[in-house]
Amino acid sequence: MVNNAEKKRNLVQNIIRDVCLDLEDYTKLNSMLIHQRELMNQRNNAALLTHNASQTALCEILVKRASNRSLYLNQLGFDANAGGMTALISVLPVHLKPKIKVLWQNVMKIVEDNHRENETNGNLLVMQQSIIQRVLQQDNQDQIDYGANIPA
Repeated sequence: MVNNAEKKRNLVQNIIRDVCLDLEDYTKLNSMLIHQRELMNQRNNAALLTHNASQTALCEILVKRASNRSLYLNQLGFDANAGGMTALISVLPVHLKPKIKVLWQNVMKIVEDNHRENETNGNLLVMQQSIIQRVLQQDNQDQIDYGANIPA
């Protein structure tokens, strides 16, 4: 039978393990976002399809891990958000606190970096779609037969 202290220790260990994995995966996602932008600039649609599938799969893993972390934080009596993580870190044993605090700060920094990269990619996509739309409108205007309405 698992006692309450052991259950809490397991939950904290799961959170710390997942934060370590998040740092690795968010770093990988950052590289993927940069590569995605390169593929977009090259207009390499075939490679983008493959790349985006891998990127989506990684994002799904990150979302699942964040969901689990929220659940673990709630079970420990903390808010299921970044504030809850900060509160958890503040009550960790002295020998763990600095290491986990830096680890969490690094995760938060790479998440911010990923948001910026994703926003840049989104802006590029909007710009490319706008250009395509203007070209298509231009093509439609070029196809007008100006002599079609001349009375015979």
